[in-house]
Amino acid sequence: MKVIMIYGSANDQAFMKPGKDYLDGEGIAFEEQVLSAHRDLPELIEYLDSLKASGDKAVILAIAGLAAALPGVVAVKTELPVIGVPVPGGPLNGVDALLSICQVPGGVPLGTVGLHSKAPLNACMYAHRILKLADA
Repeated sequence: MKVIMIYGSANDQAFMKPGKDYLDGEGIAFEEQVLSAHRDLPELIEYLDSLKASGDKAVILAIAGLAAALPGVVAVKTELPVIGVPVPGGPLNGVDALLSICQVPGGVPLGTVGLHSKAPLNACMYAHRILKLADA
């Protein structure tokens, strides 16, 4: 069991450092992928299909700013739990990302965390709690 972080942009990786530090401290395996729902959609779908085929169990963190389509697309294409992490930035300082993530249509289960500096830590702690349920 692991946490998979999928970034809409490589620029978002530094934002997640507090969360990665938490996972390292707890001994939780994680991997990182940069796959934009806008620029890399075929590769993103292929990656998610490969996760399904592998049977690996994981919690996915979908980290995105601006239009933040990534978390919704990931949640549609997988049955693994997905947590959307809005990244502050752009003209609305991340409010657009937060609204995009938390306003997905019905039938698309997607968790989200708040829009603040502790969001990366909260997302990783939330993923850890989900992984603990799988161990129970």
